Amino acid sequence: MLVSGSALQLLLATAAQAQPQSAPAATTTAPAEAPAPASSAPAAASPESQPTTAPGAAEAAPSSPETLETPYAETPPPAPATPPPPPPASAIQLKPELADIRPQRPIRALRRVALLGEIGWNGLAGVGAIVTYHANPHFSIDMGGGLSLTGFKGGVRGRYNFSTSNFTPFVGAGFNATSGWGQITSDPKNDPQAKPDEQPFTLDVGPSYFANGVIGVEFVHRRGFTLQGALGYARLLNKNVRLIDGSLTPDQRKGIDIAFKSGPVISVAVGTSFR
Repeated sequence: MLVSGSALQLLLATAAQAQPQSAPAATTTAPAEAPAPASSAPAAASPESQPTTAPGAAEAAPSSPETLETPYAETPPPAPATPPPPPPASAIQLKPELADIRPQRPIRALRRVALLGEIGWNGLAGVGAIVTYHANPHFSIDMGGGLSLTGFKGGVRGRYNFSTSNFTPFVGAGFNATSGWGQITSDPKNDPQAKPDEQPFTLDVGPSYFANGVIGVEFVHRRGFTLQGALGYARLLNKNVRLIDGSLTPDQRKGIDIAFKSGPVISVAVGTSFR
């Protein structure tokens, strides 16, 4: 009986040692498992070795192609391409213009017709207008009409231009005709400056015909401005004045010769030339 009690105590002690011990406190951490050695051939993973995902944890999954069940992702449209800024003006190389190497035509071949206003003594038009036509750069025809001391006046003149440039001297010759005034009466009583020996007289101023020769200069600007001047002499070709009544003093005769007979030509004309 004593032996049986000792055997019972020994059996209980052995059973107590065989029982598993309780888990350590929460502060105790389990030692990290050693990484499995890499093998040359992949082994089939067992269900126990696959990691389990905790509920509610996000899991990164590979992207899958879009299907009807998964709507297309809304991506913003690409921004419009901004055009490059234009190059600076200094960088733009303009095509050089070809120089006009054609010979320049004379100015009187470009502007063949001129309209001038003339004022002068024994000029082509007296006080009036002149129309010039350049038949060629060296030869021109002037036609004038206006008013003079011997009546309404008209004339024509041909001239030779020595140069084809804008400025040229010229020589010319022409013909003038005037209408006359008819009878003119002068009474010294109506003239406070008349001399005591002057007597009343009546003149008949008829048509007059003159031949004239001149030398002059002409300038034609490229934009058309034209200036012309001439000096010369006008020769009376007929008797144009008759004394009908009264008598003339020497001074009166001299004045009549200057006003109605041959004399110098002095004229200036200004105008424009046309293409």
